[in-house]
Amino acid sequence: MSGLTAVLASLFTLHSPAFAQQTNVEAAEDVRGEAGQQVSRTTRTRNLVDEALGMPGVGYSEIMVSPDDPTLNLRYVKDLIAKGNVQLAAATTERILLQYPEADDVRLLYAILLYRMDVLDEAAVQLDILEQHKPGGAIQAEIARYRDMIKQRLNPLKRSATLSLGMHYDTNRNTFPNDGKVLVGDFPFLLPTEERDDWGRIAIGTAQIAKDTGQQNFQQIFGDMALLYDDQVEVDDLDVNALLVNAGFLYKTVYGDLVPRVHASLIELDSKKYSRDYGLSLRGQRPIYKSRIKAFAQFTTGWRRFNNSRNLPFSSEQDGNYQRFEIGGDHQFDATTGMRLSAAFNSIDADQPYEGYDGYEVTASLTKVLPRGTFVLGSVTFEQQFYDGNDPFISARTRQDRDWEFDVTYGVPVGTIAGVLTPDNPAGPAMLREIVLNLTLGYEASHSNIPNYKYDNTRGQFMFNRSWDF
Repeated sequence: MSGLTAVLASLFTLHSPAFAQQTNVEAAEDVRGEAGQQVSRTTRTRNLVDEALGMPGVGYSEIMVSPDDPTLNLRYVKDLIAKGNVQLAAATTERILLQYPEADDVRLLYAILLYRMDVLDEAAVQLDILEQHKPGGAIQAEIARYRDMIKQRLNPLKRSATLSLGMHYDTNRNTFPNDGKVLVGDFPFLLPTEERDDWGRIAIGTAQIAKDTGQQNFQQIFGDMALLYDDQVEVDDLDVNALLVNAGFLYKTVYGDLVPRVHASLIELDSKKYSRDYGLSLRGQRPIYKSRIKAFAQFTTGWRRFNNSRNLPFSSEQDGNYQRFEIGGDHQFDATTGMRLSAAFNSIDADQPYEGYDGYEVTASLTKVLPRGTFVLGSVTFEQQFYDGNDPFISARTRQDRDWEFDVTYGVPVGTIAGVLTPDNPAGPAMLREIVLNLTLGYEASHSNIPNYKYDNTRGQFMFNRSWDF
């Protein structure tokens, strides 16, 4: 694939809702695209594209100075793609093809734009024209790839799976109080233990399936399942095994989309049953402010049951119902930068009032796609919790917490890392291009009016991720 279509791939790698994993896959595709080189262009076309890529994008006013200049139009397309204006970029690319119908890389760009607009029949026609030109191997590979992607999109049954393997390190895995003291009956006691750091081995496997119904309103049914294994090296009491399942459907109305779901989770600590969680949720979503923001609102309700164990003999005191109401929106500044803001109200009704609370939560996250398929994800969350009553064993005061959490993740395709050692193959070996390495640094701090619950923890983590579509 030529440099121009590589630019397109890199500009289109921002996705939702499952952005992190989807970004990994698209980013790897971008690196693979950059490795390909167009070998069957005419001299005039090669000079045209190279010249356009070597210059910055231009705006509409500059196009009006010389509307028939193909180089200027390609720079305009580059600017439109960066701003996310796919429809106008496609129209401009089509106009260039009227002048240079032999420009295979530009036609491939046009086919990709049509694919992104979901005009699949016309995208397939453009791929047919490309094949008739008998282009070089790099473009042939992209033709085959996009034919497969069109086939998958047209298939009403969609299946995918992901596998993530890695390790994490926590400086305070046992959430040891910052002062090393706890209250018992409002009297401070120095704990005989201490803060413990620890490594954890983690594996996550997921499977998703979705079926398009072909109906105008009741459009899709879906389900997914996730398995988590988190094995602590030292603090075995916090070894986690978890199963999570989720199912629902998508219903479209003139006012927006409705997504009802049911979910369940089963969690074990130290290979012993810890909790069961069953819930229902309803999500509404629609674009607002001239489609600049994808707004959503979601209500979730459910109940949890906990099992007592030797290490946690009073877990069942947390039994009860919960509700959560969340509103927010996603805004995409350009094709590589997006932000999400959300606010939520949480209500936990537990068997014991000192285990139940009302809380307010605010989250902001930023996503940035960088060159060569790399990306950065950052988020910050603040939550204020007001508990329903005091625990007389600990204090006459009623507990109030303020929690902060910060996370930043850098992702890079493993093929890109390997390609540093092989300048002639910057995408790296083919088997490594679909594997993405995520490096995460996180910090959490809990501030409470009761010292038992004041702690902080820093976590470092690396994960190798791989996705498959069937």
